Amino acid sequence: MKLLFLARRAVGAALVGPFAVALAAQPTSTPNSPLQADSAGVTTVAPGVPVPAGEPCVVNLLQNVTLYEQTPGSDPTPTAYTYSPPAGCRGPWAKVVLKVDLQDSGDDPTLAYIRLAGIEMFRGSMPSYANRSNTWHVERDVTDLSSLLTQAHAGQVALIPEQTIWENMATDQAAVSAQLLFYRASSSAPAQKTPDALFGVVPGNNTISLPHNIVRAYLDVYNQEPWWYTCVTDKEGYAFYGSAFYSAAAMGAQAEFAINAPDQGCGGGSFAEIEVRIDGTPAGVAPVFPLMPRAPSTAAPNLDAPEQPSQRVNYVPYRVDLTPFAAILNEAGPHTVSLSRPADANLLVYQDKQSVRVSGAVTLNTLTGAASSPAVIDTIHQVGDTALGHISTSLDRDFTITGFVNTSQGRLETTVHQASQFKNYQVFYLDGLQFPNFRYYRQNLWLTSHTQQHSHRTRGNVVLDDDILTASYPLQLRWNASGDVDDGDGFELGPTETSVRVEQHRNLDATYLKGGFGRYTSRVRDGFVFSRTYGSGESSNWKGQAQYVFRDNRGSCYQSAVTTLNGAIATETSGACCADGQNHVRWYTHPDGSPDSLGWLH
Repeated sequence: MKLLFLARRAVGAALVGPFAVALAAQPTSTPNSPLQADSAGVTTVAPGVPVPAGEPCVVNLLQNVTLYEQTPGSDPTPTAYTYSPPAGCRGPWAKVVLKVDLQDSGDDPTLAYIRLAGIEMFRGSMPSYANRSNTWHVERDVTDLSSLLTQAHAGQVALIPEQTIWENMATDQAAVSAQLLFYRASSSAPAQKTPDALFGVVPGNNTISLPHNIVRAYLDVYNQEPWWYTCVTDKEGYAFYGSAFYSAAAMGAQAEFAINAPDQGCGGGSFAEIEVRIDGTPAGVAPVFPLMPRAPSTAAPNLDAPEQPSQRVNYVPYRVDLTPFAAILNEAGPHTVSLSRPADANLLVYQDKQSVRVSGAVTLNTLTGAASSPAVIDTIHQVGDTALGHISTSLDRDFTITGFVNTSQGRLETTVHQASQFKNYQVFYLDGLQFPNFRYYRQNLWLTSHTQQHSHRTRGNVVLDDDILTASYPLQLRWNASGDVDDGDGFELGPTETSVRVEQHRNLDATYLKGGFGRYTSRVRDGFVFSRTYGSGESSNWKGQAQYVFRDNRGSCYQSAVTTLNGAIATETSGACCADGQNHVRWYTHPDGSPDSLGWLH
């Protein structure tokens, strides 16, 4: 299927009111073009961050700092740095941008993160390829972290394994540089209204002491995770070495040695979501993005170079609206914010500055007691020396949470309704079930993950916010591997022939209604396709294409696409579906699909 998804011109009611008129009059800003590269480099079609006019104040966080990969299972030892606010450039700011440049010199599946006072500012995987210049640039809009940036803090930066793999030696290293750019507020680019306080949530440390005057709360969850969508049921994967799924011919994250197979013989099933609990009570759900790793197998290296799959080098968090639980968070004592899967998150809260304590309650929570285990149909069966069949995993959710807080401005009531559909359908054909005779491994999967979050906030009969955020992560993956995977001495080797095809999309649709300002709508269409055959007697048939489109109803438009052939860029387009063939994006937009607080609209 050809990757064709140029978005229609976004339509919607224009914003109204004097502030909206001022915004409409402002010129557009074109994000930095994606990094373009020759056949020896790395590229991405994702947009940079648009900024207002004027020279920014710059704070250098890191300058060519060398990081070394942490050994799996060991206590992390991140590299420390210090941050001080920009001198003579006090906030509030119109926009704050984090720019990161990385150069990776290893070949392990690893990721890097940058934190400040425990708050995640950047997280992304390392696109390492043999014989390539693995240098790239990413940008993040961190304006919502402004309250953190007004004071000096200690920060941490680290390189860690993308996933825990046996015998993974700490051999990877990378050089990282980073800086913060602060854009002063002006009449044409007003200071944004940002969260009043931030709290980091990391695995193993989720107890937080909070203020008692919270009126709104959100959790930005870094929910990208590789490989889970290819897993099989416990029924199929329980036999460690005896299971045919535990095979060197399966998709995997590392080269084979001894009889250690990759993670794709895993059990536990192919369902993933992140349930958020506050003090043990279910409070929200985040979908998990099916992150496509560097290559499905070392038997087919450099599978996706030079273009990058969606989210690969710059993870964008998913924002869960926890506002109905604001009253619970205001109660005395520390609180726990826990996640059902290992992930990092930032808790962002808005406070009532006129009140020391805000009371309220959760009045409805249909997520409590709702089914959280998927329905599974497993038809895998054995016929002679082969196993075949399918595994279907599905779960639909539909829940509503309502809560209120009594503020200095009156009673605020918030309802969050979320509906999601999840289905992972996998078809298998495995020939040669007994070790060391594994000969053929076929795995085709179709994943549907669609989540809509609708938040409605009122004061009396006045609608303050009515926001609908829809995230869809469809994925199709076809994997075939064959050949002798045993050298006769009990060592498994990679298959002699493989073929793979992946089509992945990240579709985001948002509509925001703010009292007195009308609706703001935006749309992201982020797609990636690649295929490759690899085997004895043939070098490679290796091609891919990636395209990114952003539009909103304020006239913003961004489009970028590349096609590749045998590891080199073949064609490039930019602005193809935009007016005059040029990208033009308003300074206050989020073309990368990151959570939008609409801080410019107040």
